[in-house]
Amino acid sequence: MVHDLTQGKPLKVIWRFSVPLLLSTALQQIYNIADSIIVGRYTGSVGLAAIGAAYPITLFFIAFATGASMGCSVIISQLFGAKRMRDLKSAVFTALLSLLAMGILLSALGVGLAGSLMRLLNAPDSLYADAKHYLAIYSAGVVFMFLYNAATSVFTGLGNSKRPLYFLMLSSALNIVLDILAVGPLHMGVTGAAWATTISQAVSAVLSCSMVAKEILKLPSDGTHRYFDTALLGDMARIALPSIFQQSCVALSHTILQSLVNTFDTSVIAGYEAASKLHNFAYMCFNTLGTALSSFVAQCYGAKDYPRIKQGFRVSTALCFAFTLAVIAVFQSIPAQLAGLFVDADAEAGVIEAGVNYLRIISPVYSIICFIITTGGLLRGVGKSMTFFVETLIEFAVRVSMCFVLTKALSSYTGLMWAWYFGSPCGFLMCLGLYFREMRILCPKEKIPAK
Repeated sequence: MVHDLTQGKPLKVIWRFSVPLLLSTALQQIYNIADSIIVGRYTGSVGLAAIGAAYPITLFFIAFATGASMGCSVIISQLFGAKRMRDLKSAVFTALLSLLAMGILLSALGVGLAGSLMRLLNAPDSLYADAKHYLAIYSAGVVFMFLYNAATSVFTGLGNSKRPLYFLMLSSALNIVLDILAVGPLHMGVTGAAWATTISQAVSAVLSCSMVAKEILKLPSDGTHRYFDTALLGDMARIALPSIFQQSCVALSHTILQSLVNTFDTSVIAGYEAASKLHNFAYMCFNTLGTALSSFVAQCYGAKDYPRIKQGFRVSTALCFAFTLAVIAVFQSIPAQLAGLFVDADAEAGVIEAGVNYLRIISPVYSIICFIITTGGLLRGVGKSMTFFVETLIEFAVRVSMCFVLTKALSSYTGLMWAWYFGSPCGFLMCLGLYFREMRILCPKEKIPAK
Protein backbone atom coordinates (compact mmCIF):
# COMPACT_ATOMS: atom_id res chain seq x y z
CA MET A 1 0.00 0.00 0.00
CA VAL A 2 2.89 2.36 0.84
CA HIS A 3 5.31 3.74 -1.76
CA ASP A 4 8.33 5.89 -0.95
CA LEU A 5 8.46 8.74 -3.48
CA THR A 6 11.83 9.91 -2.15
CA GLN A 7 13.60 7.03 -3.90
CA GLY A 8 14.18 6.39 -7.62
CA LYS A 9 14.48 8.60 -10.69
CA PRO A 10 11.93 11.47 -10.47
CA LEU A 11 10.63 10.95 -14.01
CA LYS A 12 9.90 7.27 -13.50
CA VAL A 13 8.52 7.76 -9.99
CA ILE A 14 6.21 10.65 -10.91
CA TRP A 15 5.02 9.00 -14.11
CA ARG A 16 4.17 5.70 -12.43
CA PHE A 17 2.47 7.54 -9.58
CA SER A 18 0.57 9.93 -11.87
CA VAL A 19 -0.94 7.45 -14.33
CA PRO A 20 -3.31 5.72 -11.87
CA LEU A 21 -4.24 9.13 -10.43
CA LEU A 22 -4.94 10.39 -13.94
CA LEU A 23 -7.15 7.40 -14.71
CA SER A 24 -8.96 7.85 -11.37
CA THR A 25 -9.61 11.51 -12.11
CA ALA A 26 -10.80 10.70 -15.62
CA LEU A 27 -13.22 8.08 -14.31
CA GLN A 28 -14.47 10.44 -11.61
CA GLN A 29 -15.17 13.09 -14.24
CA ILE A 30 -17.02 10.50 -16.32
CA TYR A 31 -19.67 10.57 -13.58
CA ASN A 32 -20.66 14.07 -14.62
CA ILE A 33 -20.07 13.61 -18.33
CA ALA A 34 -22.14 10.42 -18.45
CA ASP A 35 -25.05 12.27 -16.84
CA SER A 36 -24.87 15.02 -19.45
CA ILE A 37 -24.40 12.76 -22.48
CA ILE A 38 -27.17 10.34 -21.57
CA VAL A 39 -29.61 13.06 -20.48
CA GLY A 40 -28.83 15.13 -23.57
CA ARG A 41 -29.35 12.17 -25.87
CA TYR A 42 -32.65 11.10 -24.29
CA THR A 43 -34.19 14.47 -23.35
CA GLY A 44 -32.52 16.95 -25.72
CA SER A 45 -31.19 20.42 -24.97
CA VAL A 46 -33.70 21.14 -22.17
CA GLY A 47 -32.47 18.29 -19.94
CA LEU A 48 -28.84 19.07 -20.76
CA ALA A 49 -29.37 22.74 -19.93
CA ALA A 50 -31.02 21.80 -16.61
CA ILE A 51 -27.91 19.89 -15.53
CA GLY A 52 -25.81 22.82 -16.73
CA ALA A 53 -27.82 25.22 -14.58
CA ALA A 54 -27.07 23.13 -11.47
CA TYR A 55 -23.47 22.32 -12.38
CA PRO A 56 -21.75 25.31 -10.72
CA ILE A 57 -23.15 24.32 -7.32
CA THR A 58 -21.86 20.77 -7.75
CA LEU A 59 -18.46 22.31 -8.45
CA PHE A 60 -18.53 23.93 -5.01
CA PHE A 61 -19.03 20.52 -3.44
CA ILE A 62 -16.15 19.13 -5.50
CA ALA A 63 -14.01 22.15 -4.53
CA PHE A 64 -14.54 21.54 -0.81
CA ALA A 65 -13.91 17.80 -1.13
CA THR A 66 -10.82 18.23 -3.31
CA GLY A 67 -9.33 21.08 -1.28
CA ALA A 68 -9.85 19.31 2.04
CA SER A 69 -8.36 16.06 0.74
CA MET A 70 -5.30 17.94 -0.57
CA GLY A 71 -4.59 19.25 2.92
CA CYS A 72 -4.91 15.77 4.38
CA SER A 73 -2.72 14.23 1.69
CA VAL A 74 0.11 16.74 2.15
CA ILE A 75 0.32 16.19 5.91
CA ILE A 76 0.16 12.41 5.50
CA SER A 77 2.95 12.60 2.89
CA GLN A 78 5.12 14.77 5.12
CA LEU A 79 4.63 12.43 8.10
CA PHE A 80 5.49 9.43 5.95
CA GLY A 81 8.58 11.16 4.56
CA ALA A 82 9.68 11.89 8.14
CA LYS A 83 8.83 8.26 9.16
CA ARG A 84 6.53 9.40 12.00
CA MET A 85 4.25 6.37 11.69
CA ARG A 86 2.22 6.81 14.87
CA ASP A 87 1.30 10.37 13.93
CA LEU A 88 0.63 9.18 10.39
CA LYS A 89 -2.01 6.72 11.62
CA SER A 90 -3.61 9.41 13.76
CA ALA A 91 -3.68 11.76 10.78
CA VAL A 92 -5.41 9.17 8.60
CA PHE A 93 -8.30 8.58 11.00
CA THR A 94 -8.56 12.29 11.78
CA ALA A 95 -8.87 12.98 8.05
CA LEU A 96 -11.60 10.35 7.57
CA LEU A 97 -13.70 11.61 10.48
CA SER A 98 -13.26 15.29 9.60
CA LEU A 99 -14.25 14.87 5.95
CA LEU A 100 -17.21 12.70 6.96
CA ALA A 101 -18.51 15.50 9.20
CA MET A 102 -17.96 18.13 6.51
CA GLY A 103 -19.71 15.96 3.91
CA ILE A 104 -22.79 15.48 6.12
CA LEU A 105 -23.05 19.24 6.69
CA LEU A 106 -22.77 20.15 3.01
CA SER A 107 -25.20 17.40 1.99
CA ALA A 108 -27.82 18.83 4.34
CA LEU A 109 -27.26 22.37 3.06
CA GLY A 110 -27.44 21.30 -0.58
CA VAL A 111 -30.71 19.41 -0.14
CA GLY A 112 -32.31 22.20 1.85
CA LEU A 113 -31.21 25.11 -0.36
CA ALA A 114 -31.49 23.52 -3.82
CA GLY A 115 -34.47 25.63 -4.90
CA SER A 116 -33.09 28.90 -3.56
CA LEU A 117 -29.73 28.31 -5.24
CA MET A 118 -31.36 27.74 -8.61
CA ARG A 119 -33.27 31.01 -8.28
CA LEU A 120 -30.05 32.76 -7.31
CA LEU A 121 -28.42 31.50 -10.52
CA ASN A 122 -31.25 32.87 -12.69
CA ALA A 123 -32.35 29.40 -13.82
CA PRO A 124 -35.11 29.90 -16.42
CA ASP A 125 -38.60 28.74 -15.42
CA SER A 126 -38.46 26.05 -18.11
CA LEU A 127 -35.42 24.50 -16.40
CA TYR A 128 -36.05 25.33 -12.75
CA ALA A 129 -37.87 22.18 -11.60
CA ASP A 130 -35.47 19.73 -13.24
CA ALA A 131 -32.40 21.67 -12.08
CA LYS A 132 -33.72 21.88 -8.50
CA HIS A 133 -34.46 18.14 -8.29
CA TYR A 134 -31.12 17.22 -9.86
CA LEU A 135 -29.22 19.39 -7.36
CA ALA A 136 -31.14 18.11 -4.34
CA ILE A 137 -30.51 14.44 -5.19
CA TYR A 138 -26.89 15.08 -6.12
CA SER A 139 -26.43 16.89 -2.80
CA ALA A 140 -27.67 13.86 -0.89
CA GLY A 141 -24.68 11.94 -2.21
CA VAL A 142 -22.08 14.59 -1.37
CA VAL A 143 -21.21 12.84 1.89
CA PHE A 144 -20.07 9.83 -0.16
CA MET A 145 -17.96 12.08 -2.37
CA PHE A 146 -16.19 13.41 0.74
CA LEU A 147 -15.56 9.94 2.08
CA TYR A 148 -14.11 8.76 -1.23
CA ASN A 149 -11.85 11.82 -1.42
CA ALA A 150 -10.73 11.25 2.17
CA ALA A 151 -9.73 7.68 1.33
CA THR A 152 -8.02 8.81 -1.86
CA SER A 153 -6.03 11.43 0.07
CA VAL A 154 -4.68 8.66 2.30
CA PHE A 155 -3.68 6.43 -0.61
CA THR A 156 -2.10 9.38 -2.42
CA GLY A 157 -0.25 10.60 0.65
CA LEU A 158 1.28 7.14 1.11
CA GLY A 159 2.36 7.00 -2.52
CA ASN A 160 -0.26 4.47 -3.66
CA SER A 161 -2.31 5.80 -6.55
CA LYS A 162 -3.51 2.42 -7.87
CA ARG A 163 -5.79 1.16 -5.11
CA PRO A 164 -8.56 3.80 -5.41
CA LEU A 165 -8.53 3.36 -9.19
CA TYR A 166 -9.91 -0.16 -8.93
CA PHE A 167 -12.87 0.95 -6.80
CA LEU A 168 -13.55 3.88 -9.10
CA MET A 169 -13.53 1.68 -12.21
CA LEU A 170 -16.30 -0.41 -10.67
CA SER A 171 -18.39 2.55 -9.57
CA SER A 172 -17.95 4.36 -12.92
CA ALA A 173 -19.21 1.34 -14.82
CA LEU A 174 -22.11 1.11 -12.37
CA ASN A 175 -22.88 4.80 -12.87
CA ILE A 176 -23.13 4.46 -16.64
CA VAL A 177 -25.36 1.38 -16.42
CA LEU A 178 -27.66 3.04 -13.89
CA ASP A 179 -27.73 6.25 -15.96
CA ILE A 180 -28.89 4.39 -19.05
CA LEU A 181 -31.54 2.44 -17.14
CA ALA A 182 -32.88 5.41 -15.16
CA VAL A 183 -32.97 7.96 -17.98
CA GLY A 184 -33.89 5.47 -20.72
CA PRO A 185 -36.31 2.62 -19.91
CA LEU A 186 -37.39 4.08 -16.56
CA HIS A 187 -37.93 7.60 -18.03
CA MET A 188 -36.71 9.34 -14.87
CA GLY A 189 -34.99 12.17 -16.77
CA VAL A 190 -32.44 14.32 -14.95
CA THR A 191 -33.47 12.96 -11.54
CA GLY A 192 -32.58 9.46 -12.73
CA ALA A 193 -29.11 10.69 -13.67
CA ALA A 194 -28.69 12.25 -10.23
CA TRP A 195 -29.71 9.02 -8.46
CA ALA A 196 -27.27 7.04 -10.61
CA THR A 197 -24.41 9.33 -9.58
CA THR A 198 -25.34 9.22 -5.89
CA ILE A 199 -25.56 5.42 -5.76
CA SER A 200 -22.26 5.03 -7.64
CA GLN A 201 -20.47 7.44 -5.33
CA ALA A 202 -21.77 5.51 -2.33
CA VAL A 203 -20.28 2.27 -3.69
CA SER A 204 -16.83 3.81 -4.26
CA ALA A 205 -16.87 5.51 -0.84
CA VAL A 206 -17.74 2.38 1.15
CA LEU A 207 -15.20 0.20 -0.65
CA SER A 208 -12.31 2.66 -0.47
CA CYS A 209 -12.85 3.68 3.17
CA SER A 210 -13.12 0.09 4.36
CA MET A 211 -9.86 -0.72 2.58
CA VAL A 212 -8.08 2.28 4.11
CA ALA A 213 -9.16 1.33 7.64
CA LYS A 214 -8.05 -2.26 7.09
CA GLU A 215 -4.66 -1.44 5.58
CA ILE A 216 -3.66 1.49 7.77
CA LEU A 217 -4.01 -0.56 10.96
CA LYS A 218 -1.43 -3.00 9.60
CA LEU A 219 1.31 -0.38 9.40
CA PRO A 220 3.95 -0.71 12.16
CA SER A 221 4.23 2.21 14.56
CA ASP A 222 6.11 3.13 17.72
CA GLY A 223 3.09 3.69 19.95
CA THR A 224 -0.69 3.91 20.20
CA HIS A 225 -2.29 6.20 17.65
CA ARG A 226 -5.30 8.44 18.17
CA TYR A 227 -8.51 8.26 16.17
CA PHE A 228 -8.90 12.03 16.34
CA ASP A 229 -6.01 14.41 16.92
CA THR A 230 -6.84 18.12 17.13
CA ALA A 231 -3.22 19.18 16.61
CA LEU A 232 -2.96 17.20 13.38
CA LEU A 233 -6.37 18.51 12.34
CA GLY A 234 -4.97 22.01 12.75
CA ASP A 235 -1.96 21.11 10.58
CA MET A 236 -4.24 19.70 7.88
CA ALA A 237 -6.58 22.70 8.10
CA ARG A 238 -3.64 25.08 7.63
CA ILE A 239 -3.06 23.57 4.18
CA ALA A 240 -6.63 22.49 3.42
CA LEU A 241 -8.36 25.84 3.98
CA PRO A 242 -6.31 27.75 1.37
CA SER A 243 -6.74 24.78 -0.98
CA ILE A 244 -10.49 24.85 -0.42
CA PHE A 245 -10.54 28.60 -1.04
CA GLN A 246 -8.45 28.13 -4.17
CA GLN A 247 -10.72 25.39 -5.51
CA SER A 248 -13.76 27.45 -4.53
CA CYS A 249 -12.48 30.32 -6.68
CA VAL A 250 -12.86 28.00 -9.65
CA ALA A 251 -16.37 27.06 -8.56
CA LEU A 252 -17.29 30.68 -7.82
CA SER A 253 -16.18 31.81 -11.24
CA HIS A 254 -18.30 29.07 -12.82
CA THR A 255 -21.24 30.12 -10.65
CA ILE A 256 -20.99 33.78 -11.60
CA LEU A 257 -20.51 32.95 -15.26
CA GLN A 258 -23.35 30.43 -15.24
CA SER A 259 -25.70 33.17 -14.02
CA LEU A 260 -24.52 35.18 -17.03
CA VAL A 261 -24.87 32.22 -19.40
CA ASN A 262 -28.41 31.61 -18.15
CA THR A 263 -29.44 34.96 -19.64
CA PHE A 264 -28.91 33.52 -23.16
CA ASP A 265 -31.21 31.07 -24.92
CA THR A 266 -31.44 27.36 -24.14
CA SER A 267 -29.17 26.27 -26.99
CA VAL A 268 -26.32 28.44 -25.69
CA ILE A 269 -26.83 27.16 -22.13
CA ALA A 270 -26.79 23.56 -23.37
CA GLY A 271 -23.78 24.10 -25.62
CA TYR A 272 -21.90 25.82 -22.81
CA GLU A 273 -22.76 22.91 -20.51
CA ALA A 274 -21.49 20.31 -22.99
CA ALA A 275 -18.22 22.11 -23.69
CA SER A 276 -17.77 23.03 -20.03
CA LYS A 277 -17.95 19.35 -19.08
CA LEU A 278 -15.28 18.54 -21.67
CA HIS A 279 -13.14 21.45 -20.50
CA ASN A 280 -13.41 20.44 -16.85
CA PHE A 281 -12.63 16.84 -17.78
CA ALA A 282 -9.38 18.03 -19.38
CA TYR A 283 -8.58 20.54 -16.62
CA MET A 284 -9.08 18.05 -13.80
CA CYS A 285 -6.84 15.58 -15.62
CA PHE A 286 -4.16 18.26 -15.92
CA ASN A 287 -4.65 19.05 -12.25
CA THR A 288 -3.86 15.43 -11.40
CA LEU A 289 -0.21 16.10 -12.20
CA GLY A 290 -0.30 18.96 -9.70
CA THR A 291 -1.81 16.62 -7.10
CA ALA A 292 0.84 13.98 -7.78
CA LEU A 293 3.56 16.61 -7.53
CA SER A 294 2.16 17.76 -4.16
CA SER A 295 2.63 14.27 -2.71
CA PHE A 296 6.07 13.94 -4.29
CA VAL A 297 7.20 17.33 -2.99
CA ALA A 298 5.67 16.74 0.45
CA GLN A 299 7.50 13.45 0.95
CA CYS A 300 10.79 14.96 -0.25
CA TYR A 301 10.19 18.02 1.92
CA GLY A 302 9.63 15.79 4.95
CA ALA A 303 12.84 13.96 4.09
CA LYS A 304 14.65 17.34 3.54
CA ASP A 305 15.70 16.32 0.01
CA TYR A 306 15.25 19.76 -1.58
CA PRO A 307 17.22 19.27 -4.85
CA ARG A 308 14.90 16.35 -5.66
CA ILE A 309 11.93 18.73 -5.35
CA LYS A 310 13.37 20.90 -8.13
CA GLN A 311 13.91 17.85 -10.35
CA GLY A 312 10.37 16.64 -9.72
CA PHE A 313 8.88 20.02 -10.58
CA ARG A 314 10.65 20.12 -13.94
CA VAL A 315 9.56 16.58 -14.79
CA SER A 316 5.92 17.23 -13.82
CA THR A 317 5.77 20.48 -15.80
CA ALA A 318 7.18 18.77 -18.91
CA LEU A 319 4.65 15.92 -18.61
CA CYS A 320 1.78 18.34 -18.06
CA PHE A 321 2.82 20.48 -21.05
CA ALA A 322 2.98 17.43 -23.35
CA PHE A 323 -0.45 16.35 -22.15
CA THR A 324 -1.96 19.79 -22.73
CA LEU A 325 -0.61 19.91 -26.29
CA ALA A 326 -2.36 16.61 -27.04
CA VAL A 327 -5.67 17.88 -25.62
CA ILE A 328 -5.38 21.16 -27.56
CA ALA A 329 -4.91 19.19 -30.78
CA VAL A 330 -8.05 17.13 -30.07
CA PHE A 331 -10.22 20.11 -29.12
CA GLN A 332 -9.09 22.06 -32.17
CA SER A 333 -9.52 19.24 -34.68
CA ILE A 334 -12.83 17.59 -33.70
CA PRO A 335 -14.82 20.02 -31.50
CA ALA A 336 -18.10 19.44 -33.37
CA GLN A 337 -17.85 15.68 -32.94
CA LEU A 338 -17.15 16.09 -29.22
CA ALA A 339 -20.07 18.45 -28.69
CA GLY A 340 -22.19 16.08 -30.75
CA LEU A 341 -21.75 13.40 -28.09
CA PHE A 342 -24.25 15.26 -25.94
CA VAL A 343 -27.07 16.00 -28.40
CA ASP A 344 -28.34 15.15 -31.86
CA ALA A 345 -26.12 17.28 -34.08
CA ASP A 346 -28.73 17.60 -36.82
CA ALA A 347 -31.53 18.68 -34.49
CA GLU A 348 -29.47 20.89 -32.15
CA ALA A 349 -27.23 22.97 -34.45
CA GLY A 350 -27.18 25.91 -32.02
CA VAL A 351 -25.89 23.70 -29.20
CA ILE A 352 -23.09 22.38 -31.41
CA GLU A 353 -22.08 25.88 -32.49
CA ALA A 354 -21.81 27.13 -28.90
CA GLY A 355 -19.80 24.06 -27.88
CA VAL A 356 -17.39 24.40 -30.82
CA ASN A 357 -16.76 28.07 -30.06
CA TYR A 358 -16.02 27.26 -26.43
CA LEU A 359 -13.50 24.50 -27.15
CA ARG A 360 -11.69 26.25 -29.98
CA ILE A 361 -11.33 29.59 -28.22
CA ILE A 362 -10.29 28.37 -24.77
CA SER A 363 -8.10 25.33 -25.45
CA PRO A 364 -4.93 27.18 -26.62
CA VAL A 365 -4.66 28.72 -23.13
CA TYR A 366 -3.99 25.25 -21.72
CA SER A 367 -0.37 25.62 -22.85
CA ILE A 368 0.31 28.09 -20.01
CA ILE A 369 -2.20 26.71 -17.51
CA CYS A 370 0.03 23.65 -17.09
CA PHE A 371 2.72 25.76 -15.40
CA ILE A 372 0.14 27.30 -13.05
CA ILE A 373 -1.01 23.81 -12.05
CA THR A 374 2.45 22.45 -11.27
CA THR A 375 3.41 25.59 -9.38
CA GLY A 376 0.33 25.03 -7.23
CA GLY A 377 1.47 21.45 -6.60
CA LEU A 378 4.91 22.69 -5.55
CA LEU A 379 3.55 25.31 -3.15
CA ARG A 380 1.04 22.93 -1.55
CA GLY A 381 3.73 20.29 -1.08
CA VAL A 382 5.92 22.66 0.94
CA GLY A 383 2.94 23.88 2.96
CA LYS A 384 2.36 27.25 1.24
CA SER A 385 -1.22 26.77 0.08
CA MET A 386 -2.19 30.31 1.09
CA THR A 387 0.32 31.77 -1.35
CA PHE A 388 -1.21 29.83 -4.23
CA PHE A 389 -4.71 30.81 -3.09
CA VAL A 390 -3.83 34.50 -3.39
CA GLU A 391 -2.51 33.91 -6.91
CA THR A 392 -5.67 32.06 -7.87
CA LEU A 393 -7.89 34.76 -6.40
CA ILE A 394 -6.21 37.48 -8.46
CA GLU A 395 -6.25 35.35 -11.62
CA PHE A 396 -9.96 34.58 -11.39
CA ALA A 397 -10.87 38.13 -10.43
CA VAL A 398 -9.26 39.32 -13.66
CA ARG A 399 -10.95 36.65 -15.78
CA VAL A 400 -14.44 37.03 -14.32
CA SER A 401 -14.28 40.82 -14.63
CA MET A 402 -13.24 40.55 -18.27
CA CYS A 403 -16.11 38.11 -18.94
CA PHE A 404 -18.63 40.83 -18.21
CA VAL A 405 -16.65 43.48 -20.07
CA LEU A 406 -16.13 41.39 -23.22
CA THR A 407 -19.64 39.89 -23.27
CA LYS A 408 -21.05 43.40 -23.36
CA ALA A 409 -18.42 44.77 -25.75
CA LEU A 410 -18.82 41.90 -28.23
CA SER A 411 -22.59 41.51 -27.65
CA SER A 412 -21.94 37.76 -27.63
CA TYR A 413 -21.49 34.87 -25.22
CA THR A 414 -18.03 34.33 -26.76
CA GLY A 415 -16.79 37.11 -24.49
CA LEU A 416 -16.89 34.45 -21.74
CA MET A 417 -14.23 32.49 -23.57
CA TRP A 418 -11.97 35.33 -24.70
CA ALA A 419 -11.67 36.46 -21.07
CA TRP A 420 -9.36 33.49 -20.46
CA TYR A 421 -6.69 35.33 -22.45
CA PHE A 422 -6.54 37.96 -19.71
CA GLY A 423 -6.80 35.83 -16.54
CA SER A 424 -4.49 32.93 -17.40
CA PRO A 425 -1.47 35.00 -18.59
CA CYS A 426 -1.81 37.04 -15.40
CA GLY A 427 -1.71 33.82 -13.35
CA PHE A 428 1.24 32.50 -15.36
CA LEU A 429 3.38 35.57 -14.67
CA MET A 430 2.61 35.43 -10.94
CA CYS A 431 3.45 31.71 -10.78
CA LEU A 432 6.70 32.30 -12.63
CA GLY A 433 7.78 34.71 -9.90
CA LEU A 434 6.60 32.35 -7.14
CA TYR A 435 8.54 29.44 -8.65
CA PHE A 436 11.84 31.31 -8.80
CA ARG A 437 11.35 32.64 -5.27
CA GLU A 438 10.70 29.14 -3.92
CA MET A 439 13.70 27.68 -5.72
CA ARG A 440 15.95 30.37 -4.20
CA ILE A 441 14.70 29.30 -0.77
CA LEU A 442 14.92 25.53 -1.28
CA CYS A 443 18.01 25.32 -3.48
CA PRO A 444 20.19 28.40 -2.95
CA LYS A 445 23.29 28.56 -5.11
CA GLU A 446 26.42 27.64 -3.24
CA LYS A 447 28.89 30.48 -2.95
CA ILE A 448 32.19 29.80 -4.67
CA PRO A 449 35.07 30.46 -2.27
CA ALA A 450 37.53 33.14 -3.35
CA LYS A 451 40.89 31.88 -4.57
